[in-house]
Amino acid sequence: MPKPPPTPPRSRPEPLLTVDGLRISFSGTEAVRGVTFEVYAGEVLALVGESGAGKSLTARALLGMVPRAATVTGRVLLRGAPVTPADLGRRIARIPQDAQSALSPVHRVEDQLALAARSVRPLRRAEARALARRALAEVGLGPEAAAARPHALSGGMRQRAVIATALVNGPELVVADEPTTALDPERRERILTLLRERCADAGAALLLVSHDLEAVRRHADRVAVLHAGRVAELGPAARVLTRPAAPYTRGLLAALPTEDLPHRSRLPAPDGTPSVPGAPGCAFAPRCPRATDRCRAEEPDLRTAAGHRVACHHPYTEGEAA
Repeated sequence: MPKPPPTPPRSRPEPLLTVDGLRISFSGTEAVRGVTFEVYAGEVLALVGESGAGKSLTARALLGMVPRAATVTGRVLLRGAPVTPADLGRRIARIPQDAQSALSPVHRVEDQLALAARSVRPLRRAEARALARRALAEVGLGPEAAAARPHALSGGMRQRAVIATALVNGPELVVADEPTTALDPERRERILTLLRERCADAGAALLLVSHDLEAVRRHADRVAVLHAGRVAELGPAARVLTRPAAPYTRGLLAALPTEDLPHRSRLPAPDGTPSVPGAPGCAFAPRCPRATDRCRAEEPDLRTAAGHRVACHHPYTEGEAA
């Protein structure tokens, strides 16, 4: 009896979002230096790193929201095609850091969502309001909150209203830039869980910009660690945040609060002197315990090591102690 033909290997799906060689400079100084990553439909990808690493600037570039003085090069593709202004609000939605400033103080919450819906598709007012009420109900806000103005809502309720606004048009990608910064830990966890679940229900991908590595560990599928405007490490969150290969990532994890030092800030600068922008070599070399002359002279490329991608000449191997 002839053998059945072999089953062909399963190919990885095409990425929903492709960021390829993104560079953003101001007066000749690069703040984002060749950032490359992909986001797949249905996943949560987190961008993490120190303040100034380029996380928010990268996220804003995806939305065409960089300052006018910036020079932007590289490719940003949505399902293989360049992102256009028409994609914003419909196919790509944004959740900003400050929910208070994201909502109009003079309009009812329901009206703001209805306006967002009508801005991207032809809907009658009654249809848009019904859609707005459904979106608010999905994040746990009832008729009273829908009829209120933002100042009458709590911080958590305003944040949920912003999430509902982002999701009202069924976007394919949601970009959340530090969406829970002003919230207490319990409320922060509820909001991130809600955001992840609503995106999953809608079949949308979530790009989460965050300083909170513990929250990223709980909610992200993959993580991209940014340092000095470049991707230092990219891979599954469970692997990168428990068995990191990049010395920089290990420095970030070592800086997390502990029982002995509970009041540490989330991502303080690891020990050492930061490099000068534009200097040759690896930007982390002045602070890296594994740096060699090669590190100080040659900038590393993002390559596969320890099962995921790492930009380091001397990455840690699986199980190697720091």
